[in-house]
Amino acid sequence: SIGYTVSWNGLSLTARITYKFGYYFQRQSINYTSLFSTNQGHSDYTKRWQKTGDEKTTNVPSMVYPANSARDAFYQGSETLVDKGDNVRLQYVSLSYAIPMVRNSHDHLKNINLYLSINDLGIVWKANKDGIDPDYRNGVIPPSKSFVFGLRAAF
Repeated sequence: SIGYTVSWNGLSLTARITYKFGYYFQRQSINYTSLFSTNQGHSDYTKRWQKTGDEKTTNVPSMVYPANSARDAFYQGSETLVDKGDNVRLQYVSLSYAIPMVRNSHDHLKNINLYLSINDLGIVWKANKDGIDPDYRNGVIPPSKSFVFGLRAAF
């Protein structure tokens, strides 16, 4: 990961970017056995081979009824479904402001700091062309963005 902080006149901005390079993942696709037995489909169904010449534009096999589970397993394990997992993610951003304090001998408060932090902002870039977030695929729900607003006081 890479993090950086910029500060000026009591205002501070911090950002952290995480990255992963040099790995691959296997994405899901249509499984006709599952489609016929549980009505569980996949959007790749629309990309399936349907007529002569489609083999030039798609790697998704044609639909055959009854389904052949060995054929489905072969396709599910094929390198056609392997994509690059390289990605860059904006993990964390924080903005803070240190309120200027007027000092006197009776004041026990040293400083006050207001801040806003946002976590899990999402993916900035991914190498695969299918729009799949390689860290959260196959039905895994990505973590929600979290927003924190606060006040810090030092005595």
